Parts: sequence; C-alpha cells; structure tokens
Amino acid sequence: MKFASFPFLFLVCFCSWGQKDKKIDSAVIAKYKTKVIQYINPKPDSALYYIKKSFKVAQKSSYQKGIADTEYLYAQYFRRTQQTDSALYYFQSSARRSENEKYNIGAAIAYNGLCRNLYLLSKFKDAEFACDKALLNINNEDELSYMTKADTYTALGTIYKQQDFIKKAQMYFLKVDSMHIKKSLRPDVIAAAYQNLGNIYLGFDDFNLAESYYVKANNQFEKLPAAAAEYYMSTNNVELGKLYFKQQKLNLADSILTQSQKFFFKIKDLSNAAEIGTTLGLIKLKKNKIEEAETHFTESFEFYKEFKFNLQAATNALELAKLSLLKNSLQKALSWSQVGIQLNKSINNSIIKKDLAFVLADIYIQLGEHEKANNFNEIGYKIKDSLSQIQIAETIKEIEGKYQTEQRDEEIKSLKAENELAQQQKKNQRNLLVAGLGFTTLAGIFLFLLFRNRQKTNKKLKELDTAKSNFFANISHEFRTPLTLILNPIDAAIADPSLSDNKREQFIVAKRNSDRLLSLVNQLLDLSKIDAGQLKLHIQKGNIQNIISGLAESFKYSAEQHNISYKLNIEKRKEESWFDKDALEKIVVNLLSNAMKYTPKDGDITFNSVIENNTLLLRVKNTGVGFTKSELENIFMRFYQTDAQNEGTGIGLALVKELVELHKGTINVDSESKEWVCFSVSLPIDENSFKDEEFINATANITSSYKVPLMEESEVIDDEFEASHKPILLIVEDNNDVRSLLKQNFESDYNILTASNGQIGIDLAIERVPDIIISDIMMPVKDGVFLTKTLKNNELTSHIPIILLTAKAGDKNELEGIEIGADDYLTKPFSSKILKAKVSNLIAIRHKLQSRYSQEIVLTPKDIAVTNLEEQFLNKVQQVLETKLIESSFNVENFSKAVGMSRMQLHRKIKALTGLSASEFVRSQRLKLAAQLLKTSDINISQVGYSVGFNDHSYFAKCFKDTYKCTPTEYAKKHESS
Repeated sequence: MKFASFPFLFLVCFCSWGQKDKKIDSAVIAKYKTKVIQYINPKPDSALYYIKKSFKVAQKSSYQKGIADTEYLYAQYFRRTQQTDSALYYFQSSARRSENEKYNIGAAIAYNGLCRNLYLLSKFKDAEFACDKALLNINNEDELSYMTKADTYTALGTIYKQQDFIKKAQMYFLKVDSMHIKKSLRPDVIAAAYQNLGNIYLGFDDFNLAESYYVKANNQFEKLPAAAAEYYMSTNNVELGKLYFKQQKLNLADSILTQSQKFFFKIKDLSNAAEIGTTLGLIKLKKNKIEEAETHFTESFEFYKEFKFNLQAATNALELAKLSLLKNSLQKALSWSQVGIQLNKSINNSIIKKDLAFVLADIYIQLGEHEKANNFNEIGYKIKDSLSQIQIAETIKEIEGKYQTEQRDEEIKSLKAENELAQQQKKNQRNLLVAGLGFTTLAGIFLFLLFRNRQKTNKKLKELDTAKSNFFANISHEFRTPLTLILNPIDAAIADPSLSDNKREQFIVAKRNSDRLLSLVNQLLDLSKIDAGQLKLHIQKGNIQNIISGLAESFKYSAEQHNISYKLNIEKRKEESWFDKDALEKIVVNLLSNAMKYTPKDGDITFNSVIENNTLLLRVKNTGVGFTKSELENIFMRFYQTDAQNEGTGIGLALVKELVELHKGTINVDSESKEWVCFSVSLPIDENSFKDEEFINATANITSSYKVPLMEESEVIDDEFEASHKPILLIVEDNNDVRSLLKQNFESDYNILTASNGQIGIDLAIERVPDIIISDIMMPVKDGVFLTKTLKNNELTSHIPIILLTAKAGDKNELEGIEIGADDYLTKPFSSKILKAKVSNLIAIRHKLQSRYSQEIVLTPKDIAVTNLEEQFLNKVQQVLETKLIESSFNVENFSKAVGMSRMQLHRKIKALTGLSASEFVRSQRLKLAAQLLKTSDINISQVGYSVGFNDHSYFAKCFKDTYKCTPTEYAKKHESS
C-alpha cells in the first residue's frame, strides 16, 4: 500500500501563527485549515476552496510563513487529485520559502511531502534526499517536530521497502513504534508504521503477524474524526483484502476489496482504486474469471502508466503478460513483458525483473526458441538466488524478536520507576486537592466561554461552506448570463429588414465573435478533459492563414488602446491545410493575449505566420521585461507565474504547450537580452501527420468577441390586465438586463408581470395567477427551484406552466429541473425564437385542456385533472356546486368564499382550467344541469330555470338558447325520443 492518503496532512495545523505576526486573523486561518483536513480526502474540490481562502488571508498581510504553509496545502490538493507536476512545484516552493524565512518546521514538513510525492513517481534517490532534508530541518523536541520526525521515518521506510531493502525499511518502521512507546504519536502517524509493518510480514507469508499489525493500525484509525477514520480504515481494508487473498479466502477478499474500490471511486481517489484493481485481478484469475481479471489489470495499468507510477505500472504489465501466456496469446504476452522491462528500467526492482525473466522463459519455450528460454531462466534463477529470501525472512524474524524483548525490558524498567513514584505521588495528592478545586472552577468558566465561542465559529464556518457552494455554482451562471444579453439583441438586429447593409455586416461580425466567446466559455468549463485524457484532435480542412489573420486582426484595437506597435506578417496562401481549428485558435489567442498583457506602453509586438514544408511556423515576439533562466525553465508549468502579483491563473501557456504537443508540434521560448520575449511554434498541417479517427468532415471558419451595453431595469404590473384578452406572463429573473430583454420579446403578445427574485415571483403568482411563468433558477432570496416547488404544490397555482432558465448546462441539470415540476427547461444563452415557441406551445396545450373541461356535462375530477392538486381543487368545486348551485342567491362572491380564494384568484384559476370567467362558469354549470333535467325529468319546463338557480325565467331561456341554439322547450322535444 502506498498509503496515498498522506497521513501527514493532519499536520496542516502546524503553523506558528503567533500573536506578534502582523495582526493576521489566525483563528480564521486555523478554521480554514480544519476544513482542508476535513475535505482533502473525501471532497478535494471543497478543500481547494478553503486553501484559496487561506492563501488570500496570508498574501494580503504578506506573511511569508503563512504563504509557505498554504503552498504546502496546494501541493497536498494536487497530490490528492493526481496532478503530480503541480504538487512537486508547490512542495518545492513551500520548502524554499520556509528555508528563506528560517522557518525550519515548515521546511521539514514541505520536504516530507516532497519525499512522498517523489517516491510515488519511483524517483527513490530524490525522495531519500528530500527526507534527509526534512530531518535536517528538525532541531526541536516539541510535539510537532516529534510527529514530523516519526512521519519522515515512515516515508524513508516506504522508500526502502519499494526498492526491496526490507531490512532497512523494517528498521525505520520499528523506530516509529519505539517513538510511540516513549511518547504517544498521533493516531494516523503510528497507524501508517503499523500498516507498513503488516505489509512486510505479509510479503513473507507470516499471516498472523501481518494481521496483528493491520488490527493495530485500524485501532489507531478509529480514534480519528469520522470522515478521516472512514478513509484511512478503507486503505487498511485494502491490505486486509490482500491478506485474505493470500490465505485463499477468495470470496472474503473479493467482497472487502470491491466495497473499498467503490468507496475510492466515489471520492475520486483513483490511485487507491487502481491498487485495489490489481489485487482484484489476481482474485478473478484464481476464480478462473479470465476476462474480468484482464479488465482489472488493464485499467490499473493505464492509470499507473498515465501518472508515471512506474513500479505499479510494471507490476500490472507483468500480470498481463502472465495472463496472456495463460490464454496462449504468446505475442501479446511477449509485448506486455517488454512493456514491463521498459518500465522497470527506471526503478530496477529485482522481484519484477526476476518474475519477468521466468515469464519470458516460458514464452520462448512455447515459441520453440529454447536458447532464449534457457538464457531467461538463467537470469531469473540468478536474481532469485541473490535475493536470498529465506535468509532475509529469518533476519526479519530475529529483528522482530529482539525488538519485542527490548520492548518488554523497557516496560519492566518503566514499572519499577512507576512504583517508586507512587509513594511520592500520594503525598503530593493532598496538596494538589485544594489547588485542583480552584483550577476546576476556573477551567469550567474557561470551557463555557470556549464552547460559546466554538458555537459562533461553527455557525460562521457553515456560512462559509454555503458561500463556497454558491461560488462554484455561480461561475457558470456569471459566464452565460452576459452571453444571453449579447446574443439576443444581435439576433434581433440582424433579422430587422430595415437595417442597412453596412450595419448588418457589423452585426454579423458581432454575432460571429459572440459565438466564439460562447465556444471559449464552453471550452473553459471543459478544461478538465485535458487532465482526464479526453481531449481529442478534430482535424478539418481549411485556409489556415485566413483564420490566423482574422484572429490576429482582432487584437489591433487593444494594441491601439495601449499605444503598442503591432506588426502582422502573415503569408497569404490559397492552398488549404489540415488542422484543429479550436486548438489553433487557443494557441494563437493565448500567445497574443500573453504578449498584450506583458508589453508596456509604446512597446512592440511582432506576429509572424508562414508555412514551410507542410509545417506552420508561428512566431510571437514582444518587448518588455524578459525572463531569467529559472523562469524560462518553468514558464510552461501549470499554475506557474513569474510574479505572484500578476493577473491570470497561470494556465494559459501551459494550455498552449499541451495543445501544441497534442497537435504533434513543438513550442520554444527565448529571452536572451531580458528586454524581449519570443515564442516559436511549429505545427504539422499535412494530412499524413494525423490518425484517421482525428479527422472530421467540416470546414474551418473564424469567430471573435463583442459586448453590448446594459439596459435599464423595468418593473411592470398592469392593473388593466383583465380588460385585455392577452395571456398573462410572469417573468422572474434577478438580472435587470435579462428581465428587460424577456419583457421586450413578449410584451406584444402577452400582458407582462415581472419579479426580481423568487419570493416576489411567488407572491405575484399567488396574487395574480398568471397563465404562464418564465423563471431563472439562480436568484437571491428564493431561487427558481423553490419557486417551482412552492407553486406546483399550491392548489391555486399548480396548473400554471413554468419554464426554467439556467446557466448550468447538462442532462443532469435538465433532469433536475423537470423532476421538481417544471414544464420545460432552457439553458442560457437561449434563442428567443425557441423560448417563444415553448411558451406558445404550453399556452396552446392549456387552451386544449380548457376546451375539454368546458365541454364536460358535469365535473369529473379524476378524468380531467392533470395533477393531484387540480383534482383536489376540482373536487372542492364539485362539492360546492352540488350543495349551492341550485340556490338563486349563489354568486361568485359566495363561490370564492366557499373555496377559500379571493374573487380574482378564483376567476384566474377557473379561467385557466376552463377558459371561462367565474360567473360564466357558474352559469355554464347551471345550464348543463338544466339540460340534464330536460332530458331525464318530467319537471315543468317553466320550473327548470328556478330549479337550477335562475330567478328569472326569461333570462334563463335567453342564456339557454345562446348556449344550445334552441329554446328549453325545443331541447326537451328533441330528446323525448331518446
């Protein structure tokens, strides 16, 4: 087990944030670090949020020790998320900064982290050197220094164990155990040593001793906070699974490892998941499930190979070679063996070398090449003899026995000393009793104050946690909302037939640039594809120089604004080339943006683009402050910035380099005179440079950017709505400009109500009962989700169709919107035409339902209700009508009181369901009842009107004729025969 969880992380509370240190709010930073500890293993992205907060506090006060500590936390985050290069950079930066500040314990901790990161990459010499540096910086005997020393011994033991120096590894792990006996170590530190000792004894098939150490490790892990305990005990379960496998308890091993792997996949700890995959492969092989075994080995190999964990990758290559040999796939077995040999060159692991030699011997025997088989057999046995495993195992036992004896001797001495002290302690106890009572009183007061303060702190931390969640959700929202405001007015302007050709051309350019901006936003949100290895080339044919020219021209205005001399030398070509348009755009735009950012006023930028021998050569040169040799070496490193005060994220040039290499090209930077910087890019653009699967059928075009002015806020509630026959549309949107845009799009066909947040929207919907609602999801006070749930669960408003607008793209978010009761869902930036069509369709569906309801002879709620709440409302109406309809005094006022609504609310609800006003609905129901009586009863026709609630026969006859196109008498005669 690599112990990838990094037990040392619990040392992040190490910082000596003293009271004299530049008035830094140490309590806030300590709380941030507590959150980092809580989240780093189960939720690393949450930990990153608090790391950034901590860094801002330290940087604001220019407190170098605090910055060094936070760089260490950044390194931990990148290590946890398998971004090893970034982790190395931050460990090194933290160590250097700490040494410059003579902050010895900070340097020791950073070097410890660097050591662990390096041995995962199988860079054992460098890792050993880093651990030695950590120990050199420990020059105190305080608790933190003691813990750091113990944890560094564990790291050194792991280094030697991975190189098969078992005796030396065991010595360091037992040193940690001795330190624990002398002075208790923190649970995660001593547990790491126990776990590694268990691994050593498992390697020599001493199952009882191995299990005893694993149990010891779990006993320590149980003392940690719940989330951390679950994580670390899961790492220990991996070792127990290996133990059960070796004991041939295959089902038990399979069960515990499968469960642990699910846990690690859930928290995206792919390193531990891959390690489990290797053991599961061995288990499946034992169960003769060959295909499942091959899948596990292959998945683990691919992970380890990608992240350069050569030892583990070589181990899986070895297992795949054995498996291929078992399947009689000799060439495949030979190929996997060669892969294993290449990977093992950098680590020179004797056991892997020995096993590969024996596998190759078996392969060549089956291929009939006996001379080669004999050679590899000879190599294998030589390595096996040199290892002297039996002798090593006996030595290990001897060390363990000696250690146990020394431990017992120490315990005897300790007991004697304790006995001598016992008598003296009795005398002291009397004196301490009085002092203890006073101290207890003071401690009680102190604990009460501490408890109250902790409650306040916990409340603040919950608020910070909520703020963090909102922050990540708002990123997408804040990108897409402005794009909506850009695209809609442009579309409207282009569609205007009165627009001049010159103006239309300008808007087409703006449209093209806006589309490109949207494309860049989407690419920004998908940057993780690079790390996941999911970013693929999309090669297409086009005039590459025309596209480059268009991109370069878009920077002219910026150059003029900053008084920069901007020279373009772009070779004109008619021939088309093969390239990835998106990759090319990002390369050119990032390089030119970088040049614009760092070129001073009155400076110079030169951009050259030529094609030679089917290769595109780009050159961006700008004046300004050049780079040092050290800066040039790190300039393409992700998150690297030459000056911490510079704007940006430090990923632009790193992204350029990755895209250039993805495009089979190269990039170089030169800055000899320290007065200028020059980036040179070489990209192949011929068809033969790319694989078949990298081509797409498309022609490349050009895009750019544009910004529109903001509109004034508009809030409209029309009191004359009832006089209009237009449907009422309620728009709920917190952004003034989007709200105004929506109002302008719909006001010609709808009466508009607007609300600036979800709560106002709910209040307006209940008061005015609109025909349809368009609502944003992310809003202050109450959001669109709350609005939808509230209105869909309110009898008065449950029938109202709701369309949700959101900046969060993806099927999952759309499904969430539909599941909470929304009738439709649209992602920003949206098309006005599509939104209008959706609104119109939902209104049309409502009209069809109204038509059906209005034709019902009597209300039958279960047949006509769309939702349970509508059925509930119609049942209530039915009950009222059954008891009150025939009363001549029954009117709309009585009706509204009977169903618990205002007159207007009842009117809007009935209108929405049937298309009739409340009074028309009552009259309609009375006429339907009269028609029923005329068909089925012998009652006198003159009495029918009075029987159903009309108090004027003439008025009844008129209404009946208007509805049924005949008098009551004629209607009765028509239905006599039936």
